[in-house]
Amino acid sequence: MTLSKKMICLLVLVCLVVVVSGCTSNNTSNTARSNTSGNNTSTNASASNDVNVVVNYPGNWAADVSGSFGYRALSGTGDQTTNLGPVTGSVTISARKTEGGSGTLTTSITKGGKTLGSASTSAPWGGTATTAII
Repeated sequence: MTLSKKMICLLVLVCLVVVVSGCTSNNTSNTARSNTSGNNTSTNASASNDVNVVVNYPGNWAADVSGSFGYRALSGTGDQTTNLGPVTGSVTISARKTEGGSGTLTTSITKGGKTLGSASTSAPWGGTATTAII
């Protein structure tokens, strides 16, 4: 199976998990989330035109990020912000809990301190998918 087919299958799977969980919410806000915690915090400096993907969850998680830049697989424990650089076009982040915790998993896509899209779930083993057009 090619990488793009794998990405599509994974995105479909995550979307199904989100739909089945019934515990998701999408919102847009002008408030940037804090990105400090444990050893997995990304501290990439970002310019105001850089796009960041943010995962907020106290437990273990894995995420897939795709867009015009290609594909990135992320994983960690705790909150993490990843700088994608000056990306344009569509950006998607799909994240899932990898340990069945009941805390809230939130994914966000930000640019210049503004949240362009976010999604959350508190379902055990839940997942989220967020897409923003930059």
